Amino acid sequence: MRLRVATFVAVIALAVVSGLPGVTYAQNATPAAQPAANMALVYNAKTITLLNLSQTNLSLNGLIFWRAGGKVKYKATSLASSLKPGQCVQLWTAEVKQQLDKSPECGDRLRWQKLGRPDTYFWVGETDNDLFRPQFGGSSLTLCSATRGDVKRCDFYIPQGGNLPASVKLNDPVTGLPMPAGMQVAYDNNQIWIGNLTPDTVLPTRSLRIFYSINGQEIDWSPDAATWDIGKWEGRGLLPSQCIVLYKDASKVTPLLPCAAIARTAVNDPIWLMRFEVLGPREDRRSLCGSDTPASGPVLCLISA
Repeated sequence: MRLRVATFVAVIALAVVSGLPGVTYAQNATPAAQPAANMALVYNAKTITLLNLSQTNLSLNGLIFWRAGGKVKYKATSLASSLKPGQCVQLWTAEVKQQLDKSPECGDRLRWQKLGRPDTYFWVGETDNDLFRPQFGGSSLTLCSATRGDVKRCDFYIPQGGNLPASVKLNDPVTGLPMPAGMQVAYDNNQIWIGNLTPDTVLPTRSLRIFYSINGQEIDWSPDAATWDIGKWEGRGLLPSQCIVLYKDASKVTPLLPCAAIARTAVNDPIWLMRFEVLGPREDRRSLCGSDTPASGPVLCLISA
């Protein structure tokens, strides 16, 4: 079987797969090793502090904070080019009306800045499961949970000298487990498969969303909202080579990805027959998969981080 690809041309070999019992995050996975953190972010809905945790000066060149696929971002060097040990910089949202105190961990606040545009509030989430990422040279250093008001902290390692260590891997900020580089979504006229095909990782699903519109109203689908043949979803994760399947006609379900379908659910709205977007689990990134014209055959959409 040959799959059309929504983002670039590829052919994928399909395997006959059988269902496996559902699993939770804790099974068959271990946290990925990380270099010792030399930077920290401490934040709430109004302010964020970037703090040098190390005993040496740290350059901020190449450090960018990114949320929503880059729609919301901020370049660290807009505040400072480097930080001395114990030194920090601070950002405030426009709603802050008077000068805020520095973080207790900060020995010397080098500079603060009030931001006037929401598209720079990279640490403030739009949903409870929003993530943001410190990036260096186009590579993610870690994933941080965005805030809706509560105080949070995210420690990470920023490389010096322009080299990103090979040991840096992305962990789920909630479970600490390694995150996949992306996921694969395949669909045809009857079904849609969502799979984790990255080895040695768990694909979190708490922030997985499919967006589509019916009669002008946007629908927000999540695994926890569906009725599955294995019971309630309850925040399960997908291990490598595991998939979930949404379908219209159970008798026409056939493998679209080389993975084991651990859960299936029937849906009233055939999402895959219309224009739809998928929100990936590693970052708040909405990727267009479907179109206004129903697929005539299987289509593969790759959601990368």
